Amino acid sequence: MASERPDLPIDKLRAAAGDAAARERIDALHRELSSAQPGSAAIKEHVAELRKHGSLADVITSWFEDPRTQAFIDELTAAGL
Repeated sequence: MASERPDLPIDKLRAAAGDAAARERIDALHRELSSAQPGSAAIKEHVAELRKHGSLADVITSWFEDPRTQAFIDELTAAGL
């Protein structure tokens, strides 16, 4: 995989998480990104759910729309992961 895995701003996300469900989703996204074969669909699903939490929307959107993150997602998608 040519693109580096993007650093998730996990500390910022956890600090902004308002409830247990949001924290669980953050941890699930972190696990997916850290897995041996992260899946683009799973990452996108976690991001979509995190965007629904008002306190997290700006942080997760900024991370997800970063060109480095998008290059990583595009590479996963092209690889069929």
